[in-house]
Amino acid sequence: MSVKPTLLIVAYHFAPSPLVGAKRFSFLAREFTRMGFAVHVVTNDMTETLHGREDTSLPISGTVHRCAAPFEVPLRGTGFARRFANLILRRVLAPVGFDYFWARAATRKALEVAGNLPPGIVIATSPPHAALIAGARIARRLRWPLILDYRDPWSAYAWPQWHRSWFTQWVGALIEARLVRRSAARVLNTPDMRGWFEESFPDAAPDRNFVVPNGFDAMLAGDGPPATGPMEIVHAGEIYGGRSLVSLLLAVERVSARHPARPIHVTTYGPLPDAERQRIRDAGLERFIDDKPRIPFAALFAELQRAHVLLAVVSSHMTYSTPYKVYDYMAAGRPILGLAPSGAALFELLADSGAGECAAPQDVGAIELALERLLYGAAPAAQARVERFHWSNLAQQYRTAIDTVAGTQAAGEKPATAERQLFDL
Repeated sequence: MSVKPTLLIVAYHFAPSPLVGAKRFSFLAREFTRMGFAVHVVTNDMTETLHGREDTSLPISGTVHRCAAPFEVPLRGTGFARRFANLILRRVLAPVGFDYFWARAATRKALEVAGNLPPGIVIATSPPHAALIAGARIARRLRWPLILDYRDPWSAYAWPQWHRSWFTQWVGALIEARLVRRSAARVLNTPDMRGWFEESFPDAAPDRNFVVPNGFDAMLAGDGPPATGPMEIVHAGEIYGGRSLVSLLLAVERVSARHPARPIHVTTYGPLPDAERQRIRDAGLERFIDDKPRIPFAALFAELQRAHVLLAVVSSHMTYSTPYKVYDYMAAGRPILGLAPSGAALFELLADSGAGECAAPQDVGAIELALERLLYGAAPAAQARVERFHWSNLAQQYRTAIDTVAGTQAAGEKPATAERQLFDL
């Protein structure tokens, strides 16, 4: 096409939100704008979060249009009626998420904005799934092609029962299948996610399923780790329930005993759960770890650059996942130790990129060997193969998906009153 299409991005989280979901399209929108696309972003209103209100490290590019859901779920307040209503809503909205009602507000805002725009493409990124629902509605009304962007899977993954019941999974799959049929292309975050997606939706044209991972900006080198004193392992963020550092700390204890001049210490910038803190105390390992409060990204990044090794942990129910912090770690230029179940996507990423090593979370021996190599062996050439994760390069990959669907007419008829139905898409 001689004229670049408008890109209408539906992203519930966007800069300067401090939530990790804001990062991917805050950077991609900047790169698309640099490429010459007219970028418009429909996103949620800014709200206070547990991590603050704003992350000033994120770029804000394109024209940003904010809108809020008509009301928040769960409903606030006290009383039996409110508790009962929340109980019902929790069950009804489980397949689509509590943010479902934002989809209606986002659709209205996008249609209002698009009335003055040249034809283009709708890109909807999830989670929350409300963004995909809104994106499908917007694309159908405008007759623009739709790209579904998956930072995390929806129904196309074998979630454990405690995370999502079979009924919730089944209903979610029915809804997602309709969105997939209406989409012109899909962009998934890892090859493992694409594998799960194609197994779950075999009728979706495989040549329209693209993989574009998260990434990072090249950063100026900061102060490196000290040449004397303890070897510092840093973890950015909380250690969530179901994950444990006890095996790591057992390996730290063993390796430190062999290197008394430079023992190992672990710092997490995020709280440990009470149960995990007790497990560490019971094992007599508390001297090897400190947990500190979260700090702003600029200050955290300096700590990442001063660390000897950076730690990423993947839980057993998210094997498809590469934590976003891994890309921040790549930007810091320090070697990465991943703890992930066998077969997890993180194994492939670290091996393929040369950015670090991965071991099973409970395999103390494997963790021990990895620590020896990363901390006391020859310095790894971690940065030799990570340039492809620069946002400028990833945007070029994304351009392939955009060019593939450009000029494709969106499927489906314009809806009339069906939008009033709860699960109409």
